[in-house]
Amino acid sequence: MKNKTIIYVAVAIIIGLILGKNIYDGYAKEVDDVFNEKRLENIYLIQYGVYSTIESMKENTKKLKSYFYYNEDDKFHVLIGVISDKKLKDKIVSSYNIDTNIYLKKIQTDNITFLETLKQYDDLVQNTSDNNTIINAEKQILSKYEELILRSESNIN
Repeated sequence: MKNKTIIYVAVAIIIGLILGKNIYDGYAKEVDDVFNEKRLENIYLIQYGVYSTIESMKENTKKLKSYFYYNEDDKFHVLIGVISDKKLKDKIVSSYNIDTNIYLKKIQTDNITFLETLKQYDDLVQNTSDNNTIINAEKQILSKYEELILRSESNIN
């Protein structure tokens, strides 16, 4: 009788360990998935224009105090700012004193460093009315966009 009790207890402990391990592994995987999931966030590129040649781009951007361009699909895309809040578009455009149509291009990124930096610059733009400060802030964030987004994408491809 004593041997049967020991066998039952041993079997119960082994079954308990197996079930406990399976349950723990299931929850541990779900927790890892939640913390490893990258969240894409929307950002908006304030695009001044797209040009087929660099000469036409330079000719059409003479009146801009600051801008950034990149080449994609053999077209030159001219940007004057990057924002995370669409409401800032008009404030930035008016600081450049532009009367042409400006296109807001939505893209997504999961680059946390860039998103945190963009939030700080958006706050600066939101809380100032000085046009030079706004233009300089956008110049800085465009530099960060090139460094943290465009260069990292080109390294992947």
